[in-house]
Amino acid sequence: MNENADPADWQIPDGAPFSLPRQLRWEAFVTAKTAEEKCRAWLDLICGRVPDATAAAVLVESVEAKTFVPVAVWPNVSPDLGRLGPVVERALRERSGVVQPGGEGGDVLHIAYPLMLGNRVDGVVVIESACNDEDVELILREIHWGSAWLANLLGARELEEALQGRERLSGVLEATAVALRQGSFQQTLFEVASDLRMRLGCSRVAIGLVKDMGVSLAVLSDAATFERNTPLVKAYMAAMEEAFDAGKPVCAAGESPEDAADARKAAAQRRLVALAGARHVLSFPLSLGAECVAVLTMERAEDKAFAPPEFVWLEALAAMLAPVIRQRVCAERSAFGRARDECRKLLERFFGPRHLVWKAVGSAVLFVVAMLVLVPIEYRVTAKAVIEGEVQRVVAAPFDGFVGASLARAGDTVKKGQPLAALDDRDLRIEQERWASERDQYDKKLREAMANHDLTAVQVVGAQFRQAGAQWALVTEKIERASLVAPFDGIVVSGDLSQQIGAPVETGKKLFEVAPLQTYRVILQVDEREIRHLADAQPGQVVIAGIAGDAMPLKVTKVTPVATAQDGKNFFRVEAQLDHPVDRLRPGMEGVGKVEVGSRSLWWILTHSFSDWLILTLWTWMP
Repeated sequence: MNENADPADWQIPDGAPFSLPRQLRWEAFVTAKTAEEKCRAWLDLICGRVPDATAAAVLVESVEAKTFVPVAVWPNVSPDLGRLGPVVERALRERSGVVQPGGEGGDVLHIAYPLMLGNRVDGVVVIESACNDEDVELILREIHWGSAWLANLLGARELEEALQGRERLSGVLEATAVALRQGSFQQTLFEVASDLRMRLGCSRVAIGLVKDMGVSLAVLSDAATFERNTPLVKAYMAAMEEAFDAGKPVCAAGESPEDAADARKAAAQRRLVALAGARHVLSFPLSLGAECVAVLTMERAEDKAFAPPEFVWLEALAAMLAPVIRQRVCAERSAFGRARDECRKLLERFFGPRHLVWKAVGSAVLFVVAMLVLVPIEYRVTAKAVIEGEVQRVVAAPFDGFVGASLARAGDTVKKGQPLAALDDRDLRIEQERWASERDQYDKKLREAMANHDLTAVQVVGAQFRQAGAQWALVTEKIERASLVAPFDGIVVSGDLSQQIGAPVETGKKLFEVAPLQTYRVILQVDEREIRHLADAQPGQVVIAGIAGDAMPLKVTKVTPVATAQDGKNFFRVEAQLDHPVDRLRPGMEGVGKVEVGSRSLWWILTHSFSDWLILTLWTWMP
C-alpha cells in the first residue's frame, strides 16, 4: 500500500454538491445510489455537526493505483486542499486519529481519522475546523460513530470488487481452458478467438503469433481460412506489429484524430479501422516475461470503446494465455525448428545482453579452438620399439648328436673363439680310432702289394686306403666342430643348453644367437594407419624401459613392406639407427619410439584417427 497522498492532485468530477440545507442532508444520504453520492452526503452530515468546519474530504484506497484518492470533498472542490496532505500522511502512518494545527496563525486545526477494516487502513476522513481544543474530542467522536456508515460502504465496495475479481478470474480460467483443449494448435487458436469474440462483445478477433521478430496472422474468429495477401490481412498484421513494437496495448477509434500526433500513435490501427469498417480496434500483446509470444487484435462494429475493466481482464488473460501459447508453439515445432531455436538462444547468450558467464565460456572455447586449429606443433608417430643387434649370427648344430656341455647362455658376454657349448664326441672318437685302424691296415696291404708288384692289388688297396683316410679326416673334422665357439666379440642374445645336457640335436638346429656389443638397430612396429607418414631419414627418439630417463636420438633407415598381425591389428617393421652407441643397451630391450614426421595442427593430431575411421566407415557403407 502506498501511504502517500497529495491532496493537491485531488480532482472531483464537475457537479460535486455544496453544503445542503439541514432538512435535505438526510434525504440526500438516504436516497444516494452510488458510493460517491453516499460519501458526499455522509461528509455533508458530519460537517454539519462539526463547529466552524471550513473544509473536509473522504479519501479511499484506489485499487488500480494503490494510492488514496478523494471520493468526496466538502463544501466544494478547492485547489488549496493540498494543505491537508501532512495530516493525512501522518494518520496513515500512525494508523490512529491525528490532530495538528494548520495555517500560519495556528487558529485552525487539521483533524484526520483513519477508517479501519480489520487491520488495514481503507480510508481517511480529514476535516479542517477553526474550533477550540475542547471541541476536538467531540469531533473525533462524531467521526468515529459516523464512520460505521463508511465502513459498511467500504466493505460493500470491497465485496463488489471481490465479486468482480472472481468474475474476471472465472472468465480468464474458462478462456484458458479453451486454449488447453486437445486438438491441433490451429484449431485451438480458432476456438480461443471465437470465445473471446463472444466474451468481449467483439465483431471479430484475430490472433497473431510472433515469429522471427515479426507477427504472422494465425486465425480470424469469423474465417476458417483466409488469403494472406489480401489488404485486410496485411492491415491486421500491421496493427499487430504496431502493438508488438510498442510493447503495450494500442487502440484506435473510428472518429478522426484531433491532431497529427494522435494519428501517428496508432496509424496501423486506424488503417485497420478504415478497412474493416469497425468503430473501435484494440491490439493487445500477450507477453511471457519480457518476450511477446502473440498479439490479440479485437474490433467492435458498435460504438462501444474498450473500458478499463476490460483492459484489466485482458492483462489477467495474457498472464494465463501466453505460457500456454508458448508451450504449444514449442510443441508444434519440427526437429529443424527446435534446433534452429536452440541455436538462436545460444547465439543470443553469446552476443546479446547479459549472460556474462556464457560469454566468458564462449570466449575461452573460441580461444582454445583457435589454438587447436592455428598453432602447429611437431607430430610424432608413436610405435613399440625393440633393440636388435645390427648383425646377429646364429650358432647351429653342425651335425646330429647330443649336447655334451653348456659353457654359455643368453646374456653372457663372449670373446671371439670362446666355446659356447660342446656336443658329445665320444662316438666320434671311437669312429675316428676305427677309421685310423682301417687306414693303417690298408697302408700295410698297399705296401705288400707294391712289394709283390701286384698292380691290380695296388689299385684296389690304394682306393680303400684313400677312403679310410677320408673317413678319418671327416670324423676328425666333426670332432673339431663339436665345440661351438663365438664367431666374434659380442653378447649371447638367445640360447641356453644348461638344462638340456644329453638332449639330442639335429643338424642345423639354432642353439645360440650372438650379436655385437656396440652396433645396434631399433626395430619399430608401426600401426598400418600411421605408416603412410614415415619415410627414410626422418629423425626421432626412443626411450627404453630399462633406461626410461634417457631419450636416445635415432634416424629411420628403412621402411619395410612387411606387415605382421598382432592383437587384431597390422604392424609394419621399420628399421632405425641410433645416432651414437650406448653402452647400457642390450639386444632384446623394449621401449617406445617416436618419429617426427612434420608439423601439424593440434586439432588434426587429436582428431585424425577418428576422421580416418569415419571416412573408412562411410566408404564401407556407401553403395
